[in-house]
Amino acid sequence: MEFIKTAVAWFLGLGSTVIVPIVLMILGFAFKVEAKKTIRGAVMTGVGLAGLFLITDLIVAALEPAVGAMATRLGLSLTLVDVNWADAGIAWGWPGVAGVLLITLIVNGILISLKVTKTLWVDIWSYWHGSALAGFVWALTGNIWWGVVAGVVYLTIGGFLGDWTAKDIQEFHGMPGISVPCGTTVQAGVFAKLITKVLDKIPGYKDWDASPEGIRKKFGLFGEPVIMGAVLGILIGIAAGYNVQQILGLAMQVATMMVVLPRMVSIISEGLIPIAQGVIGFMRERFGDREIYVAVDCAVTLGHPSVMTSTVILYVVAVLLAAVLPGNKLLPIASLAVVPFWVGSVVPYTKGNVIKTVLIMAIYMIPVLYIASAVAPVQTQAYSMMGQFTEQIAGGTLLGSFDMGGDPLGFLIQNVMRLLGLGA
Repeated sequence: MEFIKTAVAWFLGLGSTVIVPIVLMILGFAFKVEAKKTIRGAVMTGVGLAGLFLITDLIVAALEPAVGAMATRLGLSLTLVDVNWADAGIAWGWPGVAGVLLITLIVNGILISLKVTKTLWVDIWSYWHGSALAGFVWALTGNIWWGVVAGVVYLTIGGFLGDWTAKDIQEFHGMPGISVPCGTTVQAGVFAKLITKVLDKIPGYKDWDASPEGIRKKFGLFGEPVIMGAVLGILIGIAAGYNVQQILGLAMQVATMMVVLPRMVSIISEGLIPIAQGVIGFMRERFGDREIYVAVDCAVTLGHPSVMTSTVILYVVAVLLAAVLPGNKLLPIASLAVVPFWVGSVVPYTKGNVIKTVLIMAIYMIPVLYIASAVAPVQTQAYSMMGQFTEQIAGGTLLGSFDMGGDPLGFLIQNVMRLLGLGA
């Protein structure tokens, strides 16, 4: 078991930009996709992911301090320390990680063979969401195996949610044959799919036209994504109290993101789609019209212009919500990094309408903030058992996050464990 754990840790240490191409190559060769398409497609996908993460990291690094400065000017000081994707440290470091990965792969293989699910859960990197939840349950119950069970259940449910949203993702983002089952991203998509049906019954709601195309028609030059990005950067810079030099720098960084990020997603599509179509072709040759969806990283949904336009607005909305919601303890700053990935799964249901996207995401963030506040003690205990953030925890600090801390499905699973008498 120790050997398996070491091997898994080494493989995961390669990072998603290496893991994803390796898995795609294995998948391509296993499903008899032409070698040239497989190798080129896998490498192109890795290149696109690397470029995408560089751009995403750039804008998060630029906007986090600006939003933080805005929160300081508003006098906000909430009690939880936002650790956001530091939760990946729990996911890849807790003692049961190898069990979560291996058992999930086996369960997914069985469900595929029985035709119970269509999502082939090959996006190994995104297993980290389930493994982080497993680490939380380990902290809650004190039992590694209950953590493994929780992680496998979480990822298996994510696969079913991926099935349910796959066609919407494929059609809107132009990526046939894929599924995006990862973590809170797919949950945001499911939430949007459900609530859109309710909101569409409001008189006049359906007629709102705030898509990038509609905005461009109404506002001309100022409706262009690159100009919108620059304007949003200027407004946030002013709200943060920046000087002219800092405001102009932020404006150019946001504008750069609006132009470059969709190009990176097009590179991912160029590499990914031939392999996904090859897998689908293989399955159809042998099993008739059997549909299989290839699970991919949620980063592939970031390319539509409405995604980052909505995201920049939502950065401000998230802070304002945290300020006004009674009983909330988390001020999301580091956690803002997860917002674009949520939005990427929501825009298929708003058809890229920026106003509708911001409204739906604002509603979604309300329970997420409260869940993050409620889960913080267990999350902090997990870090304590991992030997991380020891000084802060010893000083009485509680740790929280938007993503895994505020995860609705993870919260449900934790409370089922409590109902079974397995946790405090």
